[in-house]
Amino acid sequence: MKTQRPTRRTRVIRERKERVKPNCEQAIRQCEEAAARIKAAGDELAACWTTLARELSTSTSATGLLRKRAWCNVLELRLRERAHELEAARLALDVVWQEIMQAVRSRELLNRLLRKNSNELSAAHQVWPLLVQSVYDPATQPNPNPVKKQQAS
Repeated sequence: MKTQRPTRRTRVIRERKERVKPNCEQAIRQCEEAAARIKAAGDELAACWTTLARELSTSTSATGLLRKRAWCNVLELRLRERAHELEAARLALDVVWQEIMQAVRSRELLNRLLRKNSNELSAAHQVWPLLVQSVYDPATQPNPNPVKKQQAS
């Protein structure tokens, strides 16, 4: 019994799906992680600003206020870094998205081509038996093995 092996087309499609899907999942995961980091940095910065405002209203020492303000500056820099990371992750996701769209378009084109060819083949399958009957009709065909007359030498 023959084992069914996938055709080349099937293998290529499966390899494309396997190749595109992990890249997509990884890119989405990176965007989600970057968004979570930027949210955490924003929350930390907001808490720091709230603490600085509270310390200003309670009239703490100038050194303490300078330290708290310096820490807010550090958190602002972290927030900007996280924003750049998120932008890089988003750009990577855009690249993967373009790959996915290209794969979908090529698959649609291939499906249209296969549908067109299958329609042509189905028409040929309907006509083919008629052609075979007319070409090989035994009543109209000459004898395929005629007896040759031997010539006298």
